[in-house]
Amino acid sequence: MPKRKTDKAYVLDKSKHLARLNIAEAGKVVLKRGEGKMEKQFRMNCVGCGLFVFYRSEEDLEGASFIYVVDGALSTVAAETNPQDAPVPPCISNLDGGLVQVAIEVEDRAQRSAITRVNADDVRVTVAAPAARGDRTMNSWSYGQSVGSETKPDDSSERVEDLSARQVYEKLLEAVQP
Repeated sequence: MPKRKTDKAYVLDKSKHLARLNIAEAGKVVLKRGEGKMEKQFRMNCVGCGLFVFYRSEEDLEGASFIYVVDGALSTVAAETNPQDAPVPPCISNLDGGLVQVAIEVEDRAQRSAITRVNADDVRVTVAAPAARGDRTMNSWSYGQSVGSETKPDDSSERVEDLSARQVYEKLLEAVQP
C-alpha cells in the first residue's frame, strides 16, 4: 500500500479497496505544510478507544476518493486473538445449495501433513510423502463433513457441505499449526 511522503500515512483508494469503518468524526484540522501550503484534514477516531486512526481531505466521507490511515494506527492483533470477530476471508465462499468453497494451495514436500496458513487468497496445506506420489486427498481436514477427495493439482479448491463459511473458517484457524 502506498504511503504519503509528508506524514507516512497509508493511502487507501476507495475505488480499489473495500473498507468497513467503525469510526466517529473527530473534527477538522488545518495544517501548515512546507512552502506556505495549507492542508485540511477531516479526522476520524476509533469508536471503541477514541484514538485518531485516519483522515480524509474531503469533508464528505462518501465523496472522498482517498482515506489516509495514520502510520501505526492499526494492527492485526485483534483479528488474531479473537478470530470470531475477523471477517471470513474471500478464499472461503458460500456456493448455491449450502456448499462452501475453499481455495487450497498444496505444498507436497513437507515432513508432516498440516494446515499451515489461512489468509485472504488461500488455505495452505502441507502434505507428507503420499501426496508427492499423486494421492492428494483432502479428507484429512474434512472434520467429519463431506469433502471431495479427488486428486488435486497444486492450487485447487474444495467444497464442504453442512458447514457455513464462518464455521469452516473457524475450524481451519483451529487447525493451523504454529
